[in-house]
Amino acid sequence: MRTITLLAAGVGWLVGTPTIVEYDIPTPNSAPHCLVAAPDGLIWFAEIGANKLGRFDPQTEKFTEWPVPTADGRPHGITWASDGRLYLTEQRGNKIAAFDPKAERFSEYPLPHDGSGPHTPIQGPDGMIWFTEQAGNRIGRLDPATGKIVEYDVPTPRANAYGIIGSRQEMAVYFAELEGHKLGRVDVRTGKVTEFPTPTPNSGVRRLAIDRSGGIWMSYNRAGKVARFDPSTKAFKEYDAPGGPHGQPYTIEVDSTGHVWFNQFDPTANDLVELDPTSGKMTSYKIPSGPALVRKLTVDAHNTVWYANNGQSKIGKVKR
Repeated sequence: MRTITLLAAGVGWLVGTPTIVEYDIPTPNSAPHCLVAAPDGLIWFAEIGANKLGRFDPQTEKFTEWPVPTADGRPHGITWASDGRLYLTEQRGNKIAAFDPKAERFSEYPLPHDGSGPHTPIQGPDGMIWFTEQAGNRIGRLDPATGKIVEYDVPTPRANAYGIIGSRQEMAVYFAELEGHKLGRVDVRTGKVTEFPTPTPNSGVRRLAIDRSGGIWMSYNRAGKVARFDPSTKAFKEYDAPGGPHGQPYTIEVDSTGHVWFNQFDPTANDLVELDPTSGKMTSYKIPSGPALVRKLTVDAHNTVWYANNGQSKIGKVKR
């Protein structure tokens, strides 16, 4: 374990002195890609470099790892679902994997089309597992009860469907189009797909989050901004990231206070940024080990922000 006092740039809300705590994953070069905080406080993550599923217990600081059944499956995205299982996308294995922590057993579901490149999974408002197909240019839906997968084409060719988030208010899932420079929406009841171009051209929408009002937050990886989409007005509100276009905002999350967190992927930035949407004020926190190349953030039940340090094979958190 390594603890470092954070240096904050700008003026943000700070209670005491924030610190970053990082934990070394036992498997070298595991390259944790995505992570998720389960309701019980455990942190689960996909080890794309080691072909494993990892779990970290913050109370005991103990790691546990399980090999993914498909050799070189390249586990990428991960989500927790209400059936108590973890769902992973296997990008190279072209499967969705489900892991039962009690039985410590995997189940795998092959995708209908070869080379689809399943990317990011979530549990949708209908209880199904929804996921983006980066190479297939589709949005998929897995019924965990039957194993059946249904797919929906993304209207924009080669859109590069990336992040995804669900909205209970609308019974819809939203997805990011990294190359299409749009925000996409699927009505989970009808399967209708709608797209909303971003006001900034060549935005590179990468990952998504949702706030308590149902607003959809997104990172503009190419344009150096983050934005909020209001589903009721269909309007975007954009915020310039501290590093500008070179900062490469990548992943984004909303904490329980409504503050928005994102990272800047550029190695010279190598930081986490906290945005107060009320004031527009941003505070940057340097990640001490790097390049961290953070691909995903998650916020646990105690409002602790966790990140996967993909570049250095660590799990980190912001301790306030």
